Amino acid sequence: MRWELRILATLLPILYGFASLAYVLIFFRNDPVARRLAPRVLLFTLVLHVLYLVFLGIEEHRFPIGTSFEAMSALALALGIIYLLQEKHSRTPHTGLIFLPLIFVCQTLASAFTSIDTRAKPMLESPLFGVHIATALLGYTAFAVSAIFGLLYVLLYHNLKAHRFGIVYERLPSLEVLSGMNLRAAVFGLVSLTLAIGVGALWSLQVYPEFWSDPKVWLSLATWGIYALGLTVRYASNWRGPRVAYFTIAGFVLVVISMLLVSRHGI
Repeated sequence: MRWELRILATLLPILYGFASLAYVLIFFRNDPVARRLAPRVLLFTLVLHVLYLVFLGIEEHRFPIGTSFEAMSALALALGIIYLLQEKHSRTPHTGLIFLPLIFVCQTLASAFTSIDTRAKPMLESPLFGVHIATALLGYTAFAVSAIFGLLYVLLYHNLKAHRFGIVYERLPSLEVLSGMNLRAAVFGLVSLTLAIGVGALWSLQVYPEFWSDPKVWLSLATWGIYALGLTVRYASNWRGPRVAYFTIAGFVLVVISMLLVSRHGI
């Protein structure tokens, strides 16, 4: 199976690079051929990416996220899936310029430095732990996507207020569409993180009864609480305009700062 892994590891950056180029052409030229090809190439590449991680997991007999570069590959996949779902729902490909180059860089580094036969923690062999990691990764990636759409919303909002009608105005979706993309990504992230916390608690009760003393658990719960409170207030108070965008940006910044603080102290 190793030759399949080598082929896929080589193909993925090439295909993501091709998709990135297509989305660049869509944004700057609104090229009709690129508009047809880009989502199809991205979908095909994501399918191959799933196969790559499945084959890697089979070869290593564990969940394929045991190293930082394996995690980077999983992050690229999660980012691609969430972006493509948003594109299908909103029917606008112009924000692909933001996401596809990032996915390309992540997978290029992962393909270049991922090594087979890397020893990892035994916990990665647990299916429950695999589900926990996968859903947590989807959740935090969705929060990042939501923050990016929030930034795009704020950018377009201020351009409109300043009566600047350049390429940003021409290419970005309307404020209403961006607001919907921003909100849907946040909701998807909250649902994914809820599942991750539930599955993680179930797994931890079996192998790590003292899991409540782990600061990462409290970080996850705090993140869940911030987004749950914000989204509840949004629907209860019918927030409109840039307030939701600012909330998702601030929420993700707080999550990143908290993660850095936890990592800095070696926890």
